[in-house]
Amino acid sequence: MVRYLVLVTGLASVAYAFPAFNVPNSVNVDGDTCPVMDRSGLMCPVLCVRDFNNCPDLIQPSECPAGEQLCDDGACYDSCDNVENPCLCGMSASDFDVLYKACPSYSTSVTVKQYNLSTKQEQIEFACAQTWGLVSRNATFGSDTSVALWATNETATTMWNECPLAAEPKLSFTETVCLAFYGIIGAEVLLYILWHAYKSIRERHAAQMRRVCSQLPKTQVSPSVASDKQYEKGVVQSGPSSIDVPMSDATVSASQLPAGSMLLRGYKNDIAGLFMYGLTLLSTAGWIALLMIIVLDYYGKVKGGVAYGLLANSNDSMSVFIFVWHLAAIWLIAMLACKRRLRNYFRIECSLPQARVVQVEERQEEVIMTEGRQNRLTQLVTKAYNAVVLKFGLNIVAESCATQHIGANQFIEYRCTRYVFIEKAGSFECHAFVLGETHRSLLDCHNGLTSAEADARLTRVGENFIRVYVPSFPVGLLQELFSYTYLYQMMCLFVWFYFNYFKLALVQLCVILISAFIKVFIRLRSERRVKMLAERRNQCRVRRNGVWVDLDTADLVPGDVVAVEANMEVMCDGCVLRGEVVVDESSLTGEAMPVRKLPLKNEAIAYDPQNSASKAYSVYAGTRVLQCTGSSYGSAPTSLDTMVPVDSAEPQTQILVLRTRTATDKGKLIQRILFPIRYSFVLDEQLRVSILALLAYGGVVFGLSIWLMGADRTSWYYGLFVVSQAFPPLLPAALVIGQSVAADRLRRQQIFCIDLPRINLCGKVRLMLFDKTGTLTHSGMQFYSVQEIANTTFGNAEQNIEKLSDQIQIGLASCHAATEIDQQLIGNPVDVEQFQATGWRIENNREDAHSLDTLIAPDHRTVHVVRRFEFEHARQSMSVAVQDAATRHVHVFVKGSFERIKKIARVDSVPADYDAVTAAWAKQGCYVLALAHRDLGEMDLGSVSRMPRAQLEAGCSLVSLLLFRNTLKEDTPQAIAELRGGDTRSVMVTGDTALTAAYIARECGMVDATARVVLGTIEDDALIWRDTATDKVVDDINAEICAVTAQDSQVSQVELAVTEAAFNWLIKSGQIRHLLLHIRIFARMTPQGKITCVNLHMERAVTAMCGDGGNDTGALRAAHVGIALSEAEASIVSPFSSANPSIMSCVTLLREGRAGLATTLAAYKFLVNYAVVMALLLEVTQFYFSVIVPEAVWIMVDGFTTSIMILSITQAQTAKKLAPSRPTGQLIGAHTLASIWGQAAINIAFLYGSIGLLFAQSWFRCNEFDSSDIDTSLWWLLGDNYEAEVISIVCLFQFINAAGVYNFGYRYRRVWATNYLLVLMYSAFLAVVSAIALADPNRFGCVFRINCGNTQTVRDLGYSASTVHISEYNNPLGHNVMPRQFRWTLWAMCVVNAVVCLAYEKLVVLGPVGRRVKAWWVAKHGDSKIQFKL
Repeated sequence: MVRYLVLVTGLASVAYAFPAFNVPNSVNVDGDTCPVMDRSGLMCPVLCVRDFNNCPDLIQPSECPAGEQLCDDGACYDSCDNVENPCLCGMSASDFDVLYKACPSYSTSVTVKQYNLSTKQEQIEFACAQTWGLVSRNATFGSDTSVALWATNETATTMWNECPLAAEPKLSFTETVCLAFYGIIGAEVLLYILWHAYKSIRERHAAQMRRVCSQLPKTQVSPSVASDKQYEKGVVQSGPSSIDVPMSDATVSASQLPAGSMLLRGYKNDIAGLFMYGLTLLSTAGWIALLMIIVLDYYGKVKGGVAYGLLANSNDSMSVFIFVWHLAAIWLIAMLACKRRLRNYFRIECSLPQARVVQVEERQEEVIMTEGRQNRLTQLVTKAYNAVVLKFGLNIVAESCATQHIGANQFIEYRCTRYVFIEKAGSFECHAFVLGETHRSLLDCHNGLTSAEADARLTRVGENFIRVYVPSFPVGLLQELFSYTYLYQMMCLFVWFYFNYFKLALVQLCVILISAFIKVFIRLRSERRVKMLAERRNQCRVRRNGVWVDLDTADLVPGDVVAVEANMEVMCDGCVLRGEVVVDESSLTGEAMPVRKLPLKNEAIAYDPQNSASKAYSVYAGTRVLQCTGSSYGSAPTSLDTMVPVDSAEPQTQILVLRTRTATDKGKLIQRILFPIRYSFVLDEQLRVSILALLAYGGVVFGLSIWLMGADRTSWYYGLFVVSQAFPPLLPAALVIGQSVAADRLRRQQIFCIDLPRINLCGKVRLMLFDKTGTLTHSGMQFYSVQEIANTTFGNAEQNIEKLSDQIQIGLASCHAATEIDQQLIGNPVDVEQFQATGWRIENNREDAHSLDTLIAPDHRTVHVVRRFEFEHARQSMSVAVQDAATRHVHVFVKGSFERIKKIARVDSVPADYDAVTAAWAKQGCYVLALAHRDLGEMDLGSVSRMPRAQLEAGCSLVSLLLFRNTLKEDTPQAIAELRGGDTRSVMVTGDTALTAAYIARECGMVDATARVVLGTIEDDALIWRDTATDKVVDDINAEICAVTAQDSQVSQVELAVTEAAFNWLIKSGQIRHLLLHIRIFARMTPQGKITCVNLHMERAVTAMCGDGGNDTGALRAAHVGIALSEAEASIVSPFSSANPSIMSCVTLLREGRAGLATTLAAYKFLVNYAVVMALLLEVTQFYFSVIVPEAVWIMVDGFTTSIMILSITQAQTAKKLAPSRPTGQLIGAHTLASIWGQAAINIAFLYGSIGLLFAQSWFRCNEFDSSDIDTSLWWLLGDNYEAEVISIVCLFQFINAAGVYNFGYRYRRVWATNYLLVLMYSAFLAVVSAIALADPNRFGCVFRINCGNTQTVRDLGYSASTVHISEYNNPLGHNVMPRQFRWTLWAMCVVNAVVCLAYEKLVVLGPVGRRVKAWWVAKHGDSKIQFKL
């Protein structure tokens, strides 16, 4: 250990800091040798005499006042007892042959002629002797002064008080403190070795005890769980059986797990392990405490108020600090790397049944989103990074879960989900319950559960309550600080505090803590919002043991039957057993319209809550009940009403609980918020390369610093200063500042974001997919007309409903799913519009127990709705069976898409021109539905209720077309045009017909007015392409595409459209990827089809999806960027949601995303420029001259300018229009590097030019700073010279100007002057630096020790010094005041430097030069980005 200490710190026993390529004060500007200069302000040593009478007249002791006596130190005291004689040099009087006394000190300084460092002490003594008259005025240096040198045997009359240097105390490293340190470290190492050996022995069979299980419940019964099933109703579902690790394989690891699986490892406590864990925590605190003790010892705060009282001397103290600093850094890094697994390392791994804690390990999924080709360096670093991640399992997330018990059941809670130990499987598994797969089987559960059944299920699935842990502020602050970023900052601060850099260290500490406080405050505020969203509970009525009881919703389990009341919040996913429910689902889907939920039918209809057909019967957690009714249930004759006795106390509306907790849709959404998938953007990928480059750069300048500063202990500190500048601690924070500012701006525009990293992704969107209805167009449909069909012939379109036949009027009034609650129609907007157009009304008082609704016409005709089949996406239709009260006939009406109704209607009822007529209406932008009819005659209603849907709908005849208009939103064309102008391709993905979609696309400008639209449909199981204008078949679509591609036009003359059937055909045939970016319209798309479409586009470019949040929710969440035009809670619907229903929100989002990305890159470039200016230009240059810029300059730059300018850069205003390009997202791309290194080259040239200008000045040459006799560890004394002054002024200008350079918005932010905060700060800082550089000596400039000097010296130079009060200057001249002309010249050079930097960025990097270079490069090498028509 001692050898290592010596090796690290003893780089050179004697070293001198000196310029490597020039000798200070060697020649003047003409090349002549510099004359030896006089030096003033030197103080005389004490003169010792045998008798006070021998003191020269100038230093004769004065006569003492009465009562005092003259003592041996030359001063008067009441008593000379305990007065120390300085001439004894701390020795005893008996050690001297002659006793000497000290003359009084000479208070006036002397001037040494032709000052020479090698004989400076002798020259000072000669000057003093000459001043005192001990040597003739005409004598020259070297003459005998008759003053002897100090010695114990000296007998001369006078001698100089040059006491021999006392032997400096040294550490032998065998002191008690050192031995204690060795003992503690050695004992710890031994204990860790023993613990590891003990743990290895105890865990020799641990690998066979681990289990792998799934996070999700499986859809079939697990054999290991089925044998444990104890429930009469409901099938226990569990995750897949745990995977036993083969006895021969003890190397199972989480890195080998498939996605969605996790490795379970059990641990139990051990008293020895608990001791070792406590020792580890104590050691961590001990290393930090040890560094603090060394720092305090430096300031003399440890032992007796004496500096280095503990560590003997400066050199030994520095050596020990360096040694301890390295060890502490290694220890703390290890603690951070192991923090999630550390506690379990000091436990003993055991079988899961014995475990007190289960460590859950799983692979952390990461979605990487890049664009174009990655440069080779990025590919190489990414490949190496991935190899390291896989090698050391860095992609594995480990979380410890304490085991809990309820009776004999053992379980853990992992990510808000309960996993119960199954003895036969030997593992923990999650559970769900299948209560039935058909409507009838679910209705069989209407009696609810017994208390025993409920308790058993509660044990398996856990309480219906998601607990979200939000730490207190102190705990949150500790979590924030315990990271690599803050560790790096803390270790830098220790160096700064130790090296007497405490002023700036305190400033930086305040900045770091304030930043941490703000981040923790924002994070905790966000977590509290999630907690409020998740932790919802109230009271409800539940059927238990056959009676209704009040329960906490947290006690609900699958199989419970719950009474529904108006205004209650649903706390589970379930299905409606009795009554009808109107709910607000906006918090889940974003759909603002209330949704009607119907009771299950007493039929063997398949029920799947994820299927759109079953959603009409399902309610979801997080939704709110607006109204509930006691309407009849299912099929009237065999409904639930006939199965149970009528009880006046029986709630009229009931739901069956199907899923609770995280099994619900809301629970899964909350899980996604709490435990999000990591997204890695191109910026994140290249950040690794950037960090490595900056660290390598820091290593180079670290080596340069050590070489330039003399390769001794002190140079290590200077080198670390440079590293802290080369890799700015604010860099990680700078990359998210732009996102935060953009999120705040979006919030002010009513666009909400819950995933900040996606804001930068918005800046790279190239494909924008839109739903049609409610997104491009208004949400509601306006009824247009009805076109009757009689005898396979179309009649005229009729808008007056009363002129239609009675049959069609009944169909229009009944074939819908709208209902009336509190005199308000609720349901699908098309259904509501259709029913309102008839003028009929819904009668709440039913006249027949078999009817669902009673409808009354304006002329008082009455119709009863007997059966209703809700709209299904798979069928694309709905149907009703109604009874005409007047004729008692039962009529069946089927309504749906005109394509679907054509297929199910009788062939002899379909007009020959059916396709042409419907296509013509669709081309006019109409939403076309068809209505078919069948008259069953007089029929028993019980028989009707038992007929399957297919049987009822069979044999219907086509009777009419229903036409609705869906008008464009007023600003949709403007938004589409701006997106196209912003180099973003717009695509429509809709459930509407292709021809209607084509009409809307042409109206809004998505399709050019002159472009042909070619539609792909499936005819006779083959894909046929037809021109929608002429209906002619296009034989070779590829030839059409190639012909258009050959035309170099941004507006395509041929646009493709496909139906979902054609889309699926293209997927199966493998042609979709070839045609994808030529297809403008995807029509008749189901929700799953929209997700598939989005995923395919995401393969080609960064893709955004915009919808109204209804059936688009899946696609919104799947896209890189999803924005819901909904007033719902943003965190539930999609990553972004807008309260403004206009698609101009998409334009706003892209503008803010581009501005945010540009701002992020600007902040990054600013800090890299900071690293270059501070580390390479300022630090290395000053180290070359062995000078240090004044302390106030450091404080100004690191304490104020950096943070203020970073904040100011982020305030750049967003561009008003989308630019025809996107900002680069590459940190090491050509564009970014050209900006950074171009600025660096300009700044280097001007800095060295300024130094060259300084060396050309006659007043400077021969007055250069010579540090050969200066202790370089006293860095605060190395700034009183011209070199440090010029470096300070130039670098301050360069550093401040960098903020102005990177404030240029180019095309993504507004003009430079609109960033008012930056303009103000930029101007203010430049004005301050200009005042410092140009002003004569004054109080403010002297704070920075620029153009200032000693008071008398400044007066001698002809300046007023009445307000200048500073410490003495540390150079022979006593000042660094530059001539006025040079000051203005230097200032002019700084201004030219700033102008050149601004011009380079504006004209070269961002301007025409850069664009031409890029165009030349693309023409020569091609563009890596996928090209497509806008």
